[in-house]
Amino acid sequence: MVEPENYGHQHPLLLLLNEEQLIDNQSGVADCSKCGAKVSASCFSCAENCGFYLHKICAAAPLKLNHPFHRDHPLDLMHHSLLIKNPAY
Repeated sequence: MVEPENYGHQHPLLLLLNEEQLIDNQSGVADCSKCGAKVSASCFSCAENCGFYLHKICAAAPLKLNHPFHRDHPLDLMHHSLLIKNPAY
C-alpha cells in the first residue's frame, strides 16, 4: 500500500499499477475524485472500495497554494464534487 500525503480522503489508498488492478464502478468507468476526469492505471484507489479514485498527479497536488497574483490569502484546492454541488463557484 502506498499513500500520498495530501489526498483529502479518510480511508487509506492503494496504488493501482495496471488496468487489471483498477476496480471499476457500476458503469465500468472510474472518475478522479479531485478533477473529475477518467482514471486509468496507474492511479490511486480507496482501500475500502468506496469509489474514491485519484490520478497520481492529482494526489500530489497541494491542498493549499500561495500564488503571486493572489497574495491576500492561500488558495484552497476545490474538489470536483464540490464544484458540481455548488455551481456558483
